[in-house]
Amino acid sequence: MLARNKIEQISVVKNFETDFKQQLKPSAMLGLFQEIAADHSEEMGFGHSVLKKEDMFWVLSKIYVEVERKPVYREKIVTSTWPHSPNKAIFERSFAVTAENGKVLLRAFSRWCVLSGKGRIVPASRVPCLVDDFIEERSVLFDDGVFVPPERTSPAFSFKVANSEYDLNYHVNNIKYADYVFNCFTVAELESRPLKNFQIHYVKQSHEGDVLSFFRRELAPGVFAVEGVKNGEETVILAKVCFAV
Repeated sequence: MLARNKIEQISVVKNFETDFKQQLKPSAMLGLFQEIAADHSEEMGFGHSVLKKEDMFWVLSKIYVEVERKPVYREKIVTSTWPHSPNKAIFERSFAVTAENGKVLLRAFSRWCVLSGKGRIVPASRVPCLVDDFIEERSVLFDDGVFVPPERTSPAFSFKVANSEYDLNYHVNNIKYADYVFNCFTVAELESRPLKNFQIHYVKQSHEGDVLSFFRRELAPGVFAVEGVKNGEETVILAKVCFAV
């Protein structure tokens, strides 16, 4: 039996998912996407419960989120997702969040791969799939190019990884990095201009005991690059954040 090529979930924005303005936090946006993607992948036959038996697991390599308006506390929203046809080893998935009236609030695009327990990329042909009619239209198009990382001078935010950051794969959960990226900005900065979009490129995994330092650089008015560095050496993530000016 084939799985649906698109699913939707209705939810209400909870207080703990919001920031000081009672608007949905970027990390909570990624949390919505992570949950619905996990549910859909189970339906499609390649969820965690299946891959774990084969010593494989999903890894997010990139996500871009475009913000029309942040959902607010107690607002009812509809989150939808649909995967695109995989290539040799890359799986792509789109997301959208709409208000009750059907107006789009958030659009997102993500790129994933499956790794073996030894850390090797698993070809898509080895990953089971119960969908054969993929939707190829992306929810959003964006500049997927490289950008200049900040200089590693004085970090805007740093901390030591502890167990509360972990996910089921025993490394820092990908949604946590959105909090780290936006911790590079002050409350005053975040209050003064609305968020337009952000993207995170995941480069390395982080583990308990790692010291993560985050550096920021303004590339253009309202456009910032953020680099996360592990133990003063390896790049963990690269991010770009755009505010309305």
